[in-house]
Amino acid sequence: MFTKKMDKLADILIEKEISKSEDKDLIVYGLCTGIEVCFNIITTIVLGFLFEMVIESLVFFLSFSLIRTNAGGYHCQKAINCYLLSSGIVTLVLAMVRFTPKEFTHIVGVIILIISILILIRLAPVGTLTKPLDEEEKKYYRKKMILHLVVMCLIITLLFFWSLNTIILTICLGNLVTALFVIKAQWS
Repeated sequence: MFTKKMDKLADILIEKEISKSEDKDLIVYGLCTGIEVCFNIITTIVLGFLFEMVIESLVFFLSFSLIRTNAGGYHCQKAINCYLLSSGIVTLVLAMVRFTPKEFTHIVGVIILIISILILIRLAPVGTLTKPLDEEEKKYYRKKMILHLVVMCLIITLLFFWSLNTIILTICLGNLVTALFVIKAQWS
């Protein structure tokens, strides 16, 4: 139903000569993806407000998205399943950050980070059934993923100096969720 509405919108864009007819599939895909991302961002912010952890929710979304884009991993077949899974993961992450005792957040974060990096370095990037990766793409995405991991580790190191342990844990959980999606994709 959602895709049909985007299909009609693409037809209107083509009819008004805003877009070309040969780009229709790409237009529909882009519109659907853009709206899905918007819903996920809005839901992440709402969940952040509910947990009184808006900054943490946005940090998780950003850290997860940056690594996930290059590492790949499991994808749901339907947009609604993706939305529900994403919402559940954000809820779980915020709950974990909220209820991890403050004196252990940095230790738990470092352990999670080490485990995540080992998994990602060993298994990522992975393609999907609809978008398998050739060797050149794997090398490209692997380099970008490693660069993002290095930058995240530098950011985490800086955050230690400011004792922002909940932010550190949130970033590390973003990496862990990505690593788990990579594992799931490997087993699928």
